[in-house]
Amino acid sequence: MARQITHGSTVPALEQRVAVLERQVAALTEATRLLAAALEGTPLDSAGDVAARTARRAHELLLLPPLTSTGPR
Repeated sequence: MARQITHGSTVPALEQRVAVLERQVAALTEATRLLAAALEGTPLDSAGDVAARTARRAHELLLLPPLTSTGPR
């Protein structure tokens, strides 16, 4: 699953790998933001509904297939 950067890696290959990693970090960041927002809530929120929906959405984000580059190689 984890690929190593080899000594002979080309610049385009490394750029593609970085782009994929950046998209994965963005998805994790969004999932974390959603979970934090659900946990914070407000005193007027009904605790169960909002937290459950938000947690489900964050979980769906994390279940998305791995993001790969669709650009030219």
